[in-house]
Amino acid sequence: MRVLLPCLVLGACAGPERPDEQVGYRDGSDGTQSGERGSVKITEILWSGSVRADGTWDPTDVFIELRNESARPLVLDGWRLVLQGDVATGWRLPTGLAPLGVGQQMFVAAKSTGCFPAPDAILPDLAFPVGAKWSLTLQDPDERLMETAGDRTAEPFVGGYDLVRSRSMERISLMFGGDGNRSPSWHYHVGAPCSAAVLGADPANAGLTCFEDIPNNDRVAPDCRGWTLASPGRANSADYSGAYASGSFE
Repeated sequence: MRVLLPCLVLGACAGPERPDEQVGYRDGSDGTQSGERGSVKITEILWSGSVRADGTWDPTDVFIELRNESARPLVLDGWRLVLQGDVATGWRLPTGLAPLGVGQQMFVAAKSTGCFPAPDAILPDLAFPVGAKWSLTLQDPDERLMETAGDRTAEPFVGGYDLVRSRSMERISLMFGGDGNRSPSWHYHVGAPCSAAVLGADPANAGLTCFEDIPNNDRVAPDCRGWTLASPGRANSADYSGAYASGSFE
């Protein structure tokens, strides 16, 4: 004969804990400002400054790009960026930011008076130590780890200023994103193949790359596009085989 427990008969058994009472559980119902690990990724960093057509290098003209890879729009007000390594500092994103839609990118720059005139947010103290080791970590307002880019025990994976051009450090587009703290997840920004009109009939031109008219660099000032190779707020440049390199310069 079966014996029913009293709690099943009388309905006296306590139900399972509510999701928000369980440690470490996030069901996405706690507002649009909190995230889950990996829901927002650091997808591009121009850490080496900008270069204009006249050759002027501005090491203070830098930016960070973020991409929303969650299933809902997020407001990044108060999210925190932490720099660790040879220099330790941090910044909080300003308030009043527009919601970042699913699959959308935004970029945060040190200023709007340089080669990036229309950033989505400005952090006046944003800076990267050139020739130093660092990593950059993104946290939501609850200081939950979202993403880490770079390695605080190593120099930047890719990108840099080679006395002619400055290239950003771009995230390789992978289905599952890759780990931001591993160098194979990054490549430097590359130009686009030149058009037939530029290449002409000379076979020696077959390997040329054009920098001045790249579809994803429209948020770079026109007089910087040929010398500051980056794609702020846009899809990253193509990951050509061999584009991945290690060190401070290309």
